[in-house]
Amino acid sequence: RIKAIESPNKDDDTQWLTYWVVYGVFSIAEFFSDIFLSWFPFYYMLKCGFLLWCMAPSPSNGAEFLYHRIIRPFFLKHEAQLDNVVKDLKDKA
Repeated sequence: RIKAIESPNKDDDTQWLTYWVVYGVFSIAEFFSDIFLSWFPFYYMLKCGFLLWCMAPSPSNGAEFLYHRIIRPFFLKHEAQLDNVVKDLKDKA
Protein backbone atom coordinates (compact mmCIF):
# COMPACT_ATOMS: atom_id res chain seq x y z
CA ARG A 1 0.00 0.00 0.00
CA ILE A 2 2.87 2.35 0.66
CA LYS A 3 4.08 1.74 -2.90
CA ALA A 4 0.61 2.74 -4.19
CA ILE A 5 0.68 5.97 -2.16
CA GLU A 6 4.15 6.85 -3.41
CA SER A 7 3.28 6.11 -7.05
CA PRO A 8 3.16 9.07 -9.45
CA ASN A 9 -0.49 8.30 -10.36
CA LYS A 10 -2.49 10.12 -7.65
CA ASP A 11 -6.15 9.13 -7.69
CA ASP A 12 -8.76 9.56 -4.97
CA ASP A 13 -7.54 6.42 -3.21
CA THR A 14 -4.60 8.17 -1.54
CA GLN A 15 -6.54 9.27 1.55
CA TRP A 16 -7.85 5.79 2.34
CA LEU A 17 -4.56 4.06 1.50
CA THR A 18 -2.85 6.44 3.90
CA TYR A 19 -5.40 5.62 6.58
CA TRP A 20 -4.94 1.87 6.14
CA VAL A 21 -1.14 2.16 6.28
CA VAL A 22 -1.38 4.13 9.53
CA TYR A 23 -3.99 1.69 10.89
CA GLY A 24 -1.72 -1.26 10.05
CA VAL A 25 1.27 0.30 11.83
CA PHE A 26 -0.98 1.16 14.78
CA SER A 27 -2.31 -2.41 14.92
CA ILE A 28 1.19 -3.87 14.99
CA ALA A 29 2.26 -1.48 17.76
CA GLU A 30 -0.92 -2.18 19.69
CA PHE A 31 -0.41 -5.94 19.43
CA PHE A 32 2.77 -5.66 21.47
CA SER A 33 1.64 -2.94 23.88
CA ASP A 34 -2.04 -3.81 24.40
CA ILE A 35 -1.40 -5.86 27.54
CA PHE A 36 -0.01 -2.74 29.22
CA LEU A 37 -2.22 -0.10 27.64
CA SER A 38 -5.50 -1.87 28.43
CA TRP A 39 -4.91 -1.18 32.13
CA PHE A 40 -5.05 2.59 31.60
CA PRO A 41 -8.41 4.20 32.29
CA PHE A 42 -10.25 5.37 29.17
CA TYR A 43 -7.77 3.54 26.92
CA TYR A 44 -10.48 2.22 24.63
CA MET A 45 -12.15 5.64 24.38
CA LEU A 46 -8.82 7.24 23.53
CA LYS A 47 -8.17 4.51 20.95
CA CYS A 48 -11.57 5.15 19.37
CA GLY A 49 -10.90 8.90 19.32
CA PHE A 50 -7.48 8.32 17.76
CA LEU A 51 -8.96 6.18 14.98
CA LEU A 52 -11.70 8.74 14.32
CA TRP A 53 -9.05 11.47 14.11
CA CYS A 54 -7.12 9.31 11.63
CA MET A 55 -10.09 8.86 9.30
CA ALA A 56 -11.63 12.33 9.63
CA PRO A 57 -12.15 13.97 6.22
CA SER A 58 -10.61 17.26 7.26
CA PRO A 59 -7.42 19.23 6.59
CA SER A 60 -6.09 18.10 9.98
CA ASN A 61 -6.45 14.42 9.09
CA GLY A 62 -4.49 12.33 11.58
CA ALA A 63 -3.53 9.57 9.18
CA GLU A 64 -2.00 12.00 6.72
CA PHE A 65 -0.16 13.83 9.51
CA LEU A 66 1.28 10.60 10.98
CA TYR A 67 2.12 9.19 7.57
CA HIS A 68 4.05 12.25 6.39
CA ARG A 69 5.79 12.90 9.73
CA ILE A 70 6.69 9.36 10.88
CA ILE A 71 5.91 6.47 8.52
CA ARG A 72 7.00 7.94 5.17
CA PRO A 73 10.48 9.08 6.34
CA PHE A 74 11.06 5.67 7.95
CA PHE A 75 9.88 3.85 4.82
CA LEU A 76 11.99 5.96 2.46
CA LYS A 77 15.07 5.42 4.63
CA HIS A 78 14.62 1.62 4.66
CA GLU A 79 12.88 1.07 1.30
CA ALA A 80 15.68 -0.99 -0.28
CA GLN A 81 15.93 -3.27 2.76
CA LEU A 82 12.16 -3.80 2.85
CA ASP A 83 12.11 -4.58 -0.88
CA ASN A 84 14.84 -7.20 -0.37
CA VAL A 85 12.90 -8.83 2.47
CA VAL A 86 9.72 -8.97 0.37
CA LYS A 87 11.67 -10.38 -2.59
CA ASP A 88 13.26 -13.06 -0.40
CA LEU A 89 9.86 -14.02 1.00
CA LYS A 90 8.41 -14.28 -2.51
CA ASP A 91 11.32 -16.46 -3.62
CA LYS A 92 10.85 -18.80 -0.65
CA ALA A 93 7.11 -19.06 -1.27
